[in-house]
Amino acid sequence: MEQQNFILHNGLVLTMDAEARILPHHSIRVSNGMIEEIFPSDRLLQEDDNNRIDVSGSLLMPGFINCHTHAAMTLLRGFADEKPLQEWLNDFIWPAEAAFMNRENIALGTRLAILEMIASGTIMFADMYFFEDEVAKACEEGGIRVLLGEGLLGNHTPHFTNPYEGIDFTEILAEQYKHHPLIKVAYAPHAVYTCPREILRKVALRSEKNHLPVHIHLAETKEEVEDCIASTGKHPIDYIDEVGLLNERLIAAHVVHVDEKHLSLLASKGVRIAHNPSSNLKLSSGFPPIDKQRRYQIPVGLGTDGAGSNNNLSIPVEMRHTALVDRLFHQNYESDQAYEIVKMATIGGAKVMGVEHLTGSIEAGKSADIIIIPLDKPHLQPIYNIYSTLVFCMHSSDIDSVIINGKFVMKNKKILTLDEDLLLKELKKVGHNIREKFKMKNHFSL
Repeated sequence: MEQQNFILHNGLVLTMDAEARILPHHSIRVSNGMIEEIFPSDRLLQEDDNNRIDVSGSLLMPGFINCHTHAAMTLLRGFADEKPLQEWLNDFIWPAEAAFMNRENIALGTRLAILEMIASGTIMFADMYFFEDEVAKACEEGGIRVLLGEGLLGNHTPHFTNPYEGIDFTEILAEQYKHHPLIKVAYAPHAVYTCPREILRKVALRSEKNHLPVHIHLAETKEEVEDCIASTGKHPIDYIDEVGLLNERLIAAHVVHVDEKHLSLLASKGVRIAHNPSSNLKLSSGFPPIDKQRRYQIPVGLGTDGAGSNNNLSIPVEMRHTALVDRLFHQNYESDQAYEIVKMATIGGAKVMGVEHLTGSIEAGKSADIIIIPLDKPHLQPIYNIYSTLVFCMHSSDIDSVIINGKFVMKNKKILTLDEDLLLKELKKVGHNIREKFKMKNHFSL
């Protein structure tokens, strides 16, 4: 779809910029994929009639950013739901990945994830999985931004026989897409308990040399921390600091089991955190001290994790879970709590991904990555605090249209870039094969 020049006319603009401006009855002029200006709607000139899109009664805001997921795990949604993390991984997920996560299924599962994310307002996601060249192709086709990372383990993966091949492949992708408007690349070692020290050290050195970010699971479970201390004598955060990964290029997913000392260290090193509330709750991993993370001014964004451990890819759901559990655990009733959570979903996520210069807020000179949310629904009215409405009242299905890089990828709830019917038809075939392979009872398809 070609980029358009158009004006979104007469909406409520939530900028999420440094001044946190809220602009009623304002219009946004989009030109060549960029936000050219934001102006009062009564200033609109007659010559703009032909490219005017009336959004009266709707909220215009930055699209959501999903800072941690495994997109193609849509194929494993609801698979072995009742298991704790280590049993879920060792006995179910890894065998299923070995059997089914080939190139074709990664391509399918990623496109299904993109459908789901766009429909719930996501304009960019960070992926850690396999066959990431297929992920790149899917994102080009879907028109969505991505920070992709080929998953690295200490042994073979569905894609490579050893992690060194995966490291080299990451750099090939980085070179291939270095000028692409939507695609960025990171190294993606899975975790300290799945990657040996020499791999983590190699990634640290290559990251410094090539100026590429690193995306890793970190301090997700109590078991991970205990095992790392038993095997290395160090907490996982101290351990990756020792191998050279703890720096401003690191995106750390989860960071649940940490104390004040480690938060101070993370802040001093410039580490960024992807908070995944639904996955942490579902796997009983715990809940991180996000109140203290904010106090230490650590950049924090929201992630969904994969559909295998969530089981959806909706940032609006993550916002609500973050708020409710933050209140339960930390007694956080601060007046700015909802604002801070919307910030995590937008400009905060952009900072975690290293793209805050490009997206995450509605400002002249930034990319037109905008979602349109009609507000004329009973469950969204009345509005006393727009941030609170977004966090506690909004449903994913409230999002009407999504613009990424100046292009409508969803308009009037219809996704324009991918064939949903065809993808769902293919999904049924794969789902049937997985059920047959694992002799799963009480599972069915229509």
